[in-house]
Amino acid sequence: MKATMFISKVIVLVTLFLSVCGWASAANSNDDERKFINNDVLKDGKVVSREVYELEKGSSALSPVKKFEYAYDETKQLKEKTTHKWNSSSMKWEKVSLLSISYNGTETIVEHALWVPKKKEFSPSDKFVYVTNVEDNMITQYSYKMNKRTKEWELQKSAKVPTLDNIFAKAE
Repeated sequence: MKATMFISKVIVLVTLFLSVCGWASAANSNDDERKFINNDVLKDGKVVSREVYELEKGSSALSPVKKFEYAYDETKQLKEKTTHKWNSSSMKWEKVSLLSISYNGTETIVEHALWVPKKKEFSPSDKFVYVTNVEDNMITQYSYKMNKRTKEWELQKSAKVPTLDNIFAKAE
């Protein structure tokens, strides 16, 4: 009899817990969440352009949001990514930023530049250098900012990434 009462109480508590979890989940589900649709253009199996559209609530209308253009080198590694935003007033894509990626042995250099509409050119902003070993494990990373006055890169931060060899190294 006591076991039956205990099992009944556990079942009631579990049912109550699950129903509360269900209500909390329903309360947290956001019907206002934005939904996006991508339109990709492929060339030789690589994405060369991606347009991002927002699906408007209550309709099937799509509004343009962003556009990304990708360029690859002869080894099919990404070398540039240009970001555009949609200007609803002029009904045109406007440049926003450019990521330029170069590969030099064990170094990967990523430069970020922002579009300056008045000058109609990109202005360097940030630079990141990632150094890897021959197994492509990252060893060190450097972060630079462009000094607008001197037009030179200034080191902001450098960090050594721990490797398994360094973590388990034994003192002799």
